Amino acid sequence: MDLQLDGTRALVLASSQGIGLASAKALVDEGASVVISSRSESNLAEAKESIIDETGADETRVETLTCDLSEPDEVYDRVTTAIDRLGGLDVLVTNSGGPPKIGFEETTIDQFDWTYELVLKSVIVAIEAALPSLEEGGGAITNLIATSTQEPEANHVLGNTIRMGVYGLSKSLAEEYADKGVRVNCACPKKVGPLTEREKDRPTHIDRYAEEHDLDYETAREEFIAGIIPLGRHGELSEFGRSVAFLSSPAASYITGHSLNVDGGWANTPF
Repeated sequence: MDLQLDGTRALVLASSQGIGLASAKALVDEGASVVISSRSESNLAEAKESIIDETGADETRVETLTCDLSEPDEVYDRVTTAIDRLGGLDVLVTNSGGPPKIGFEETTIDQFDWTYELVLKSVIVAIEAALPSLEEGGGAITNLIATSTQEPEANHVLGNTIRMGVYGLSKSLAEEYADKGVRVNCACPKKVGPLTEREKDRPTHIDRYAEEHDLDYETAREEFIAGIIPLGRHGELSEFGRSVAFLSSPAASYITGHSLNVDGGWANTPF
């Protein structure tokens, strides 16, 4: 399928690793020019090299910008800078890292405030800065937000509380800006990509499964995921990236206000 992204201009936030990087790669692979962002210049350099190597794109189609998503003024400045560099904007993909996975009694008000700044306010500010340009040509906003937020679990109160706001914001904007030609959707991963350092460092259901079945963590993870994901495996980053590229493209021109679960069927199970 031709996604009709040749010559389009995109900004992907938090895109030096993981699902953000996969989204940027897919957009570049489909013909878009993309600005990627991260707090780390070294991570951005590696990400740009990875995108060019894997897509074969000219290096001029990938630009980098440092951006700390917990700093609203910086977010606004970087979005406007990206638009200036690209000469406009057709696609905005928002993304952020996650807060610590802890229960309510362990949290502080300061942690809730920080999570709001990082996860929700960064999206609000980025969209505010991008909307005038997106309205010019009828653009797309795709917000990356975990499928599991739709089914909140215990001991993840920071993310579960704040991330829900991204869904609500997306639904509201989809209606408010439909007549201006701007589509707003969410792409929602679950168990996508390889084991991350963040996942290794926190106790999970997998730790308990490994202990109960006397398995090493990697084996336990594969078995556990096979048990909770109807497709029986974790998703590949490239699979998620292609989903984001589609949702952000003119090929999805009749889709807005939608949350696309890229989760192997997890959200449809009774777990």
